[in-house]
Amino acid sequence: MIFGLRLPFFGEGLVSGMWLALIGWFLNNASIQSYQRVVIQDVLEGVPVEHMMRSNPPTVGPDISVGELVHDHVMGTDDYGFPVLDAGRLVGLVTLEDVRAVQRDAWNTTTVREIMTPADQLVTVAPGEDSAQALYRLAQRDVRQLPVLSGDSLVGLLRRRDIVKWLQLHAEGGANLRA
Repeated sequence: MIFGLRLPFFGEGLVSGMWLALIGWFLNNASIQSYQRVVIQDVLEGVPVEHMMRSNPPTVGPDISVGELVHDHVMGTDDYGFPVLDAGRLVGLVTLEDVRAVQRDAWNTTTVREIMTPADQLVTVAPGEDSAQALYRLAQRDVRQLPVLSGDSLVGLLRRRDIVKWLQLHAEGGANLRA
């Protein structure tokens, strides 16, 4: 009896079928993404950040020019961000996005200190912190890396790609985690 009712919402015939197919496709995609999030959460839960962080990441000083940063550091690595240390203390993080905001003709006169994100504005994690929580912070702030601090000392850098690599190596059915 329910199937005999015509729903003006869906229309008739072909349009009705297309609407139902579109809604089904949307619900299927939403359920797949939700399942992937749950699987990733379960795989990362209880795994400390120190197991997947990059120890001794390349760092830069605050007083080098953007030109030096680009030529001596960025071009030699595949890193997107560099912790900025002054006398061994984390004072900020400089990223490729920061560099892109500077006119190329100003690279040699602009210092890293002028364009970096100061340490007090950074989201950081501790080496023993849960990786699932760290991934949540990365996604929440839409950043590619988080400095890993033990007290006030930089001990590593956790990058999104480090988490992805770890998931690829440790997750059962890792191929099912791809978005």
